[in-house]
Amino acid sequence: MTGPALFLIPTPLGEQDFSALFPPLNAELLSSIEVFFVEDIRTARRFLLKCGMKTPIDNLAFFSFKDYRKEVNPLDFLREHAAAGKNIGLLSDAGTPCVADPGHIVVAEAHRIGMRVVPLIGPNSVILALMASGLNGQNFSFNGYLPIDKQNREKQLLFLESLLLKSGQTQIFIETPYRNNQLLQSILHTCRPDTKLCVALNLTTPEEQIISATISKWKKIKTDLHKQPAIFLLGK
Repeated sequence: MTGPALFLIPTPLGEQDFSALFPPLNAELLSSIEVFFVEDIRTARRFLLKCGMKTPIDNLAFFSFKDYRKEVNPLDFLREHAAAGKNIGLLSDAGTPCVADPGHIVVAEAHRIGMRVVPLIGPNSVILALMASGLNGQNFSFNGYLPIDKQNREKQLLFLESLLLKSGQTQIFIETPYRNNQLLQSILHTCRPDTKLCVALNLTTPEEQIISATISKWKKIKTDLHKQPAIFLLGK
C-alpha cells in the first residue's frame, strides 16, 4: 500500500532516557511527519524536541484532543491532510496511542479512507503490568476506569471478581492517580481474601514498583499510591 500513512507513536510513561525505550527508527520516522494528533500540544512539542525532530516545531500542524471544539472536526483534519499526501502522527501523552487513550476514531477513519496505519514500538503500561503480574496473560480484560462513586465502584469490583472466578480471566483497570488510595481501599474491602491483586506503579521509571499478592496479604502492606501512575490487576 502506498500513499500517506497514519503513524501511531508511543511516548514515555515518565521521565527517563528515551534511548532505552524507543528504537532509532521511531526518531527517523518522526522527521517525515508534519501533522500530529495529540492530547496536549505543549507536551507533544517537548517530546518531539527531545526526539530530535528536524522540522522546526512552529512549522508543524497539531490537532489537540484536549482543546477539541465541536466546530473543528478531527476527521476533517485527517482527511484534509491525507488528501494533501502528508504523513500524520497520532501521539499519546504517555504510553501507547488508542489504549486507554483517545484517538481510535481517527484510526478507524484512516482505515475507511484507505490510509496505511503503522503502529510503532514503545511502552504500553497495561501490557507491561500484565507481563509482570504473574496473573493469567492468556485471558484478560481491560476495563478502563471504574466508577467514581464508592458504592458503584464496589459493585463493579464484585462483578469483575465474579468474572474472574468463573473464567480465570484477569481483570485490569486504572484510576486517576489522586484517587488511587480510594480505589485500593475499595478493593481490599470488597474482594475475597484469596483473590490476587497486582498494582504496577511508575512503570519504566526509576521509581517503578510492582506488588502482586493476595488481598489478605495486601491488608498487611503499608503503601501510599497517591498521585502515582498505576495499573490494577485482579487475578487467581
